[in-house]
Amino acid sequence: MSPVIANVVWPALYAEDAINSLPIIALSLVIEFFFFRRLFNISNKQALFYDLSANLASGLIGMVGRPLSGLLYEVTIGILVMRVFEWGTFNPIAWVAVPIFGGALNAILELLPIRLIWKHKITKGNFLWIWLANIITISLATAWIATHPANH
Repeated sequence: MSPVIANVVWPALYAEDAINSLPIIALSLVIEFFFFRRLFNISNKQALFYDLSANLASGLIGMVGRPLSGLLYEVTIGILVMRVFEWGTFNPIAWVAVPIFGGALNAILELLPIRLIWKHKITKGNFLWIWLANIITISLATAWIATHPANH
């Protein structure tokens, strides 16, 4: 969902365009390829298939899920942050929450095909490492939006 067509916007919705941009998708594929290869001790070819299937799942479902996870933040923790600091929706803590919440959702969605297709057991450690990979890539997209708002 593009913020252009929304009546109400929040950081996660605003960041979604950058997260789905070709440079961020390409960067995500490269970064996560190495995470998958190392975590599951698989060949380059297998890691490529894991990476593509994982990112297809998080890309398709995440387009709606990431903005909704940001909305969940806004109506829970975000309300508290806004009241305590007397800030609006687009505050520094909300921007930090985007990669944390979006990264967690992406990690869940990306590990799902690995569990269902390749029958790998998903451990807490696997989840945390894939979450970290997603925090890195979503942070880059979010930082770009936060520092270049006129471009979007």
